Amino acid sequence: MALAIFALIGTAGFTMLDQVLRTQQLTDGRLERLAELQRAMHVLTLDFSQARGTSVTLQSDAQGSVVAFRRNATDAAGGAVALRYAIADGTLTRDVLTVSGEAVARQPLLREITAIDWQFYSAGAGWTPDWPPADRTVLPGQPVPNPQAVGVVITLAAGTQLHRVVVLPNEVR
Repeated sequence: MALAIFALIGTAGFTMLDQVLRTQQLTDGRLERLAELQRAMHVLTLDFSQARGTSVTLQSDAQGSVVAFRRNATDAAGGAVALRYAIADGTLTRDVLTVSGEAVARQPLLREITAIDWQFYSAGAGWTPDWPPADRTVLPGQPVPNPQAVGVVITLAAGTQLHRVVVLPNEVR
């Protein structure tokens, strides 16, 4: 009789321990994903909030839209760092570029991405999906200034959408 009671207590203890470990694994996975989402949005916001004068461009590739721009450097030289945001194999990546446009370093920011949509705001044209806008009239030899804000909608594989709007520095307008 004592052996049967001991077996029941042992089984109940093992079941409870197993449930606690499963809950912890699920929580850890969700916390890691939340940290990844927060980190990606923070880096994106920091980069765009330091975009330089006339550097923002939008191009398309096989996997979607690619946004490239130069941002103020954080080193003592005070130069600029060329960056590119794109989707590569379902991951939002941040590439640091050379002067010729080749990627020197690739930082994966956010996994399990199905789509990314960029929007650009300027006071005269409102929100537009292209930058520089095709209908923008610029004098020959004049660069197109950066938009006043950049908006991004990132669609995750789970169907969730992340929205972010970043106001760019007010340099040359």
